[in-house]
Amino acid sequence: MVWEIEYTDEFGKWWDALSMEEQEKVDAKVGLLIARGPALGRPHADTIKGSRHQHMKELVIQYSGRPYRVFYAFDPRRC
Repeated sequence: MVWEIEYTDEFGKWWDALSMEEQEKVDAKVGLLIARGPALGRPHADTIKGSRHQHMKELVIQYSGRPYRVFYAFDPRRC
C-alpha cells in the first residue's frame, strides 16, 4: 500500500528554505514513510510521548551531523 502525504503551509515554507542537499535527505525519509506507512519504525521514525495530539510521530533525518525532526500523524480511521 502507498500512503498519501498531506503537509501544512508551515512545512512548505520550511521545505522551500532548505538547500537541495537537505531536501534530498528529507525526501528520502518521506519516501520511506510513503512506502511503509505506520510500519515505519526506528531508526527512521519514532512515537512522540506526552503530546497533546494523539498518534503523533516524528520522522528522524540526519544531515551534516544535525538531526531534523519532522512531526506527523496518521489518520486513525485509515490505519
